[in-house]
Amino acid sequence: MEGGSQTNMDAVLAELSNLLAELEEQPENIFFLRRQIVLMRSLGMTAEVLDVYAKLSSLIMLQEEEWLTYLDDFVNNAVKPLDVTAFMDIMEKYVQAERDYLSLSIILQHVKFIIACFKAGHTPQSSEEALEVPVDEEVSAFLDVGTTRGLIKAAVDLGNGLLSESQQLWQLWIDWELRLLEGAKGTEKQEAIESVHDVYLQRLAIPHSTIDQTTSSYSSFCSTYCNEEYEQRLVKATEASQTAKYKWSGERRAGKSREDFELQILYATDLAAQAQVFVEYYKWESNARIKPTAHGKGPNVDITLTRAVFERAVVPYAKLAAMTQSSLDEINLQLQKQSKSKKGKAKGKKKEDELEATTLAEQKQMAEEAIRAYKDAEAGIWAKYASWSEEAIHAMTGTEVRKKAVRAVPHCGGAWADLFQDTEKVTADLQQLDSLFETALSLGLLFIPEGRTTEITELFLARAAYEARLASVNVALGAVHPTLATITRGLETITKVNKSGDASLKLEKFALDWAETIAPEYLDQTLLVLDKPVKCRSSSYQFALLRANVEVRRDDVDRAREIFEKSIQRTDLDWPEAIYEAFIQLEVVHGTPQTLQDTRKKIEKEQEKVAKRREKAAAEANAYQEQYTTAAIQGAAAGAVDAVMGDGESKGADPTQEATDMAVAASADLSAAPVAVVQSGKDNGEEVHLKRDREHTTVLVSGLPKGCTPERIENFFFECGPVRETTILVDEDAMHDSALVEFKKAEAIPDVLEKDKKKFEGTPVSISMLWRSTLFVTNFPREMDDGGIRNLFRQYGRILETRWPSRKYADSRRFCYVTMESPAVAQEALVLHDYKVPGASTNFGLTVLISDPSAKTKRSDAANSTLFVGGLNSKSTEVDIKGLFNEFGTISHIKLGWDPLKRICKGFAFVEMSTEAEAKAALKLHGTQYKGKYLKVEISDPNHANKKSQERKPDQAAEKRLRSVRLSNLPEGTQEGLLQQALEKIVPVRRLEMFVRSHEALAELESQADVGKLLLRTEPFIFNGNEITFTEQNKRLPPAKEIKEDSGNDRNVKLSSTPSGPSTMFAPRAARKALAKPRPTAVAAAKAVAASPGISAQGQDDFRALVAAKNKQREEKLNSAREGSSTSGEKRKLEDGQEGEESKRTRT
Repeated sequence: MEGGSQTNMDAVLAELSNLLAELEEQPENIFFLRRQIVLMRSLGMTAEVLDVYAKLSSLIMLQEEEWLTYLDDFVNNAVKPLDVTAFMDIMEKYVQAERDYLSLSIILQHVKFIIACFKAGHTPQSSEEALEVPVDEEVSAFLDVGTTRGLIKAAVDLGNGLLSESQQLWQLWIDWELRLLEGAKGTEKQEAIESVHDVYLQRLAIPHSTIDQTTSSYSSFCSTYCNEEYEQRLVKATEASQTAKYKWSGERRAGKSREDFELQILYATDLAAQAQVFVEYYKWESNARIKPTAHGKGPNVDITLTRAVFERAVVPYAKLAAMTQSSLDEINLQLQKQSKSKKGKAKGKKKEDELEATTLAEQKQMAEEAIRAYKDAEAGIWAKYASWSEEAIHAMTGTEVRKKAVRAVPHCGGAWADLFQDTEKVTADLQQLDSLFETALSLGLLFIPEGRTTEITELFLARAAYEARLASVNVALGAVHPTLATITRGLETITKVNKSGDASLKLEKFALDWAETIAPEYLDQTLLVLDKPVKCRSSSYQFALLRANVEVRRDDVDRAREIFEKSIQRTDLDWPEAIYEAFIQLEVVHGTPQTLQDTRKKIEKEQEKVAKRREKAAAEANAYQEQYTTAAIQGAAAGAVDAVMGDGESKGADPTQEATDMAVAASADLSAAPVAVVQSGKDNGEEVHLKRDREHTTVLVSGLPKGCTPERIENFFFECGPVRETTILVDEDAMHDSALVEFKKAEAIPDVLEKDKKKFEGTPVSISMLWRSTLFVTNFPREMDDGGIRNLFRQYGRILETRWPSRKYADSRRFCYVTMESPAVAQEALVLHDYKVPGASTNFGLTVLISDPSAKTKRSDAANSTLFVGGLNSKSTEVDIKGLFNEFGTISHIKLGWDPLKRICKGFAFVEMSTEAEAKAALKLHGTQYKGKYLKVEISDPNHANKKSQERKPDQAAEKRLRSVRLSNLPEGTQEGLLQQALEKIVPVRRLEMFVRSHEALAELESQADVGKLLLRTEPFIFNGNEITFTEQNKRLPPAKEIKEDSGNDRNVKLSSTPSGPSTMFAPRAARKALAKPRPTAVAAAKAVAASPGISAQGQDDFRALVAAKNKQREEKLNSAREGSSTSGEKRKLEDGQEGEESKRTRT
């Protein structure tokens, strides 16, 4: 055992020696410093460990566990008894720790240390004390009651933002005060009583979860020590606690209070769940727009509580990153041990080690990416915290937050860049910025995960931008400009991290812009730096275009031609077609007919090579996919046979059939695209209809030649699968057209995407999923229309189409979909996310996201799993409802009916369970008693609000018809939303509904005057090239004589040319008084009409027109009867008599 221990000791010493050598070159590397602590601790080098901890804590924020360990070692290693110097050193360490992450454990240990030092100097040490710290007489004299009380108060105040946990800190304080009171006598006792009063009153003024218990405790204290002043003291306590109680549970926004958030955090199962709650919490706390206002006053922002929430919100991500870092350290140790033990092993053992090394390398990559994700999320919160501090407090406060951010997330180049900008605003001291820059690089945290260059690029770009902004730079003759030196160093550093370089080319683009516009005398030097061969630049079409354009602007066309020729010959060029087009454009503008012809020949040869490479890659991908799918199906079938053979005999099942079914299911699972659902009841050879899935079956085809037809496009995709619909998107200003191609089955999409960059009638086309080029845009101002949206997004690329929702059901729907010309252009347009439109009436910041169909919830599941809960008490909260339904499953969402004025529950709520089965299980609560009321629990009806009342209101219907106007001659493909926007520029519109088959729309306007304005309008209303005709709702243009219907057979259906009366589709017709019992002749006539073979052949429109005409005749008869004229009466009798005779003849 001693030999083994000695061997381990020698290995640790050897590793420590190597580590110290590396630290000489990189003294601030965080990974090396942390490893040094571990090795020195194993060797018992406590003093050296404390020195390394001191250096580490000066560079970055330590985690809670690291600080607690460091503080314990620091206190234990101090000379006992503590003198004033040692005591102050320890207190400084506690203060330093409390400036990092907000930690209850650290503050608790701090308060206990102060109390222990006070007791050590003023009372005999007790064996029951949890923390015994002997102090000398100087410390005892320094820690009198007043000083100790001040130190305790300062520490306890740091935890006031921990609303659910701060009671633990305050309890230490009040216990200490009560112990002083117990030992006090005479005047000291009265002073101690007053101090306890102050401590209680200060606590009651702070919101916390146990405020009721604190009030009860204070009541008991007053009844014991000042019974004669009990009522007076309690009145003061009540007044002091009113604001705190309101902030704790009374201040509600968006149906939530601080108490709700604190309970969610308390019940969160893990750190990730806590992090999500905190994200919502700090948005709730810091968003001034949703805060309530009273009598026109501005929002009341609680600075202390908001800062505390931000400080708490970063902690879960920091802890998750620290846990992942521990796993990463273990993986690195295993890799290190494995690399040392490779020598002298057999071939078989070496293969096993290589496999294990590969697995460990993958785990290392995953761990590094996880750390990066957690730190990026934490950095986002720090950035929002800094921005809020600037707006709500002061600009210097925002700078202080950014200084803390670079200590907490030194992994993020964006955090360093933000601090650079703040420092530049305050001072132009280049030396200070140099110090920040070198510190960021020396920590070694910008380089994870391995090969990532984004953070380094941000750091070097920030410094180069600062140096470029300097008004005057003294550069010696022949020396390199500081900006160019920074760019050169940045490119070299990036190449060391990733040999391929930075794919974004941010530094390269900056360098070219700077050299051409600001420092043209350094352009040649810049080009020499950028022309060094690096994969990211050599294979990038963007860089080739940038370099060639620079040469063209320098009148060096031959050099530009040389750049293009080298680019098109590369096999790894990312977008050859862009270079082909630019190369031809160069020759058209600057070349000769001969050079243009030569260029075309070169491009044709390269196009053939590119096509062959793509075909080969596609064939290999297909072969691999087929092999993988076959193996998976065979494996599933084999496993299924083994599983069902045991009970196949007893159940009478066919094992082979079951295995086949499971194999088919496994094959379906392998498909990346969602499988359409088959409608039930279509067995025995009947045709199977699939649900339409536009998001996963529609592709965008760009680069089509002008004049292309849908038939030619469908022929191009003939072997991929059946096409449901093809829409050509024509743009007169573009060189090419685009098309939207929707397939009937999602299984066709992989084959379709393989045709990307292949030639269509001699022209390469780009093919991508439509949703990748489609942006979901919302939160724009109400006055912003289609033209405004197009103008905003046009600056990032060509817009193929915009889609607006219909507003006939909800006028508040403010969103649209914008389809850009390519996925890359859509990604560039994402910079508009959170953009605020200048001069808008309401400006909340745009929401711009890729329209990812996977992010959508399933409508059927949401409808079937949502419960309506009625009969709730007015004091019910989301927490109460969650407690009711938790036992039945997972709750996805709760929407509480909340009255914002009265601040009470309206008596109902909607509870969305995760599955339909859980929702049905929760129906057991129906009829149960809760808080004195009987609950009503049922599956929510999503169409409940849209169901029309059965009560007819003829006056309202007539008034509505007078305010309505019919629009005719609408063009194909008209969108309701766009049509309403165009019409609203003339008159206000309440509601608009389209009828696609008849190319008409019905618009309900604000008043009859608006109807008259439209009908008397002399200027034509042009929409999408068609002149729209306006008529009254009661009048309608004659429909077409024939309509060719696609109903499985090509037949012409005759339509009635009789003008229809008032439409009965949107408003009930006016009810008339019955003159007598219902005539059976009318029923018989209706039956005769229904039985007529001629009528049965007509469509739904003919039937509606017939009914409408009949209704009009009845209304005219009713109106004439009401006039009361004798002539009309005789006519009415005659008509009734004739009608009776005709009815009699019909019955006979």
